[in-house]
Amino acid sequence: MKFTFSQLFERVLSIPKSLFVSLHYFPLKEALKLPIMVRYNCQLIKLRGCIKIVNGGGKTGLLSLGFHTVGIFDKKYERCSIQMEGCIKLYGKASFGQGCRICIGKDGCLSIGENFFATANFTIICMKRILLGNDILASWDSIIMDTDFHKTVNLNTNSISNNTEKIIIEDNVWIGMRCTVLKGSSIPKGCIIAANSVLCKKFVQQNCLLAGNPAILKRANITIKR
Repeated sequence: MKFTFSQLFERVLSIPKSLFVSLHYFPLKEALKLPIMVRYNCQLIKLRGCIKIVNGGGKTGLLSLGFHTVGIFDKKYERCSIQMEGCIKLYGKASFGQGCRICIGKDGCLSIGENFFATANFTIICMKRILLGNDILASWDSIIMDTDFHKTVNLNTNSISNNTEKIIIEDNVWIGMRCTVLKGSSIPKGCIIAANSVLCKKFVQQNCLLAGNPAILKRANITIKR
């Protein structure tokens, strides 16, 4: 990938923080490759847990935080933040653009497939398990969260709800802007999630357009053109 002068300068400024984070999660020899590239103004709220590279050794920028941008957003004021207590498993290159927020709880495990790309102001909150396949594109202001944070109680039966449930997003899924993917959701291979949609259940049909609040199947035999 070729960088402009400003992009290259941005990465040079980000080397100290990137090295600090890489050293936190990897041995010196691997950390010096800077497998985690963190923009210099990224907010490091908490760095615990682990980051595992599943396929092969670490490459520079395998996990990238805060660099890619969308023209309508201002990098100066919209910075990334990371709060890590659980585990991230990397199966390939993953890029989170400016203003993205990653929160992994102490019991959370986030698995990210090859070629994941989130544009800007994307949020992922993982308190249990989120599985992301290959070639997923997530647009700005979208959020994926596998928890409600708060439990509810049925006043008739006194039964308490389960406030976390696994999310599965299969390969080649496009998540439109301002979408919300909630606990228990399952998105099949090749699906497109229309802007402003809310997903809160398991879908089974591949290559479909899902839209609405709550989202329903709107159109079959359609997928993103790469």
